[in-house]
Amino acid sequence: MAKGPDKDEILTLTEIAGYLKVSEKTIIRMVQSGQFPGVKVSNQWRFVRAIVDDWLSARMHSAPTSSLLDVVGTELQAIPLTRLISNKRIVLRVIPGRREDVLEQLVAPLAEDGLVSNAGAYVRRLAAREDVVSTGIGNGLAIPHVREPEASPVAPPCIVLGICRHGTDFDALDGGKTHVFAMPCAGSESAHLRLLARISLLFRRPGVLGAMKEVRTKKSVMEILADADRDLANGRIAATSVTPVREN
Repeated sequence: MAKGPDKDEILTLTEIAGYLKVSEKTIIRMVQSGQFPGVKVSNQWRFVRAIVDDWLSARMHSAPTSSLLDVVGTELQAIPLTRLISNKRIVLRVIPGRREDVLEQLVAPLAEDGLVSNAGAYVRRLAAREDVVSTGIGNGLAIPHVREPEASPVAPPCIVLGICRHGTDFDALDGGKTHVFAMPCAGSESAHLRLLARISLLFRRPGVLGAMKEVRTKKSVMEILADADRDLANGRIAATSVTPVREN
């Protein structure tokens, strides 16, 4: 099997522009204005792919709805949330505790379903991502995910949803407790980014995050997801994000 791209590889200006599908002039303008992570080495711009991927993931939560729909793509957009987040991938009563304990609870449905062969290794990869910067983006929501989907493949793509009604400390960027966990799981970088966009679209729907914090049954969760699917299909998703992302 061919080896996937190195997440820590150094990319040139031309390579990063191709990776993000924008012009080189756009990249230079963003770097010079401090909007994009890059450094100059001997008058040549260089970029670390892992840092760029983290930057891109963070921007998902404040991107315009039209941009997120473009990222999701028609194929994934056609898959209902009720299929991406099935009953058995809902952890209704996440027990508050250490970060690793919470992540173990989220990974358990994947292991039980045979989608993850080594649950401990998957938890360690999730924890390593949290060491870089917390995925607790604030307002009670966290989106834990691995940095290298290709190294810990999950197929088909899915989302694990965890609810902690009383909240737990997850080093959230706003300092508050985290109540809702939406964990994208995929086997490729492109599918991973599309799931992140789909999650962002879900939680910018007015009332969804608040309802998820108080939900008591899996049936209620599925009803919320079904309503969100209908809104997305009818173009009624709100145009602004519900959660601010603090810059690092």
